Amino acid sequence: MALDENPNRPGSYWYELAADEKAGRFWKCRCGERNPGTYDTCHFCQSPNPTEPVVEDTGRVFTPGPDDMEDCYDGVLVASLGEDGDAIALTGDKRQALEVLDQYYRRVCGQPNLLDDAAADLRDAYYWLDCGHAVFTRRADGGWTVTAAAEDTPGAVPVVWFSHPSPGPVPVPYAQSSGPKIW
Repeated sequence: MALDENPNRPGSYWYELAADEKAGRFWKCRCGERNPGTYDTCHFCQSPNPTEPVVEDTGRVFTPGPDDMEDCYDGVLVASLGEDGDAIALTGDKRQALEVLDQYYRRVCGQPNLLDDAAADLRDAYYWLDCGHAVFTRRADGGWTVTAAAEDTPGAVPVVWFSHPSPGPVPVPYAQSSGPKIW
C-alpha cells in the first residue's frame, strides 16, 4: 500500500476494491494484485487490464501532430527517418524546411549543421531536399510509415524530405528523384 493511501477512506482504491471483490467485478493483474473492475490499468504496476479490448489502429492514414514527430521549429514539425541521417519536415516550403531541419540537426542530433560538416555551405544542403506530398500510415507498434504520394491522394500532406548526402560533390544539376521513397 502506498504511504498516502488510506484503506479506511470511502473514496480510496481499497474501498472500491473491497466493493468490487464482494460483487465479483474485480480483475487480477499479471503482477498478482487485484484491481477494481473500473480500473483500466493496474493500481500497482500500471499494466493494462488484459480483459480490455485493444483498439487496432494499424493502417490508418493520419496527419502527424506534435506527439507523432520528434520536434517543432517555427511551427514546422520534424522527425528523423531511420538510421541513415534522413529526416522529414511537414511543410511544402524548401527554404523553411532547410532552416528548421538545420535547427533540428544542431539541437537534437548535436551536429554542427544539417550536413554534419562545419565547413560546408548550408546552401549545399538544399540539393538534398526533396519537396512533395506524403501519406502517413500508423503501424501496429504505434509508430508510423511515410510514403511519397500525389498531391490529390486522400490524406496527403506537403512535406520536404532530407536525404543525408553521401560523400562527394553537390549534384549538378539538381533533379528530383523519380520514384517514391518509402521509409
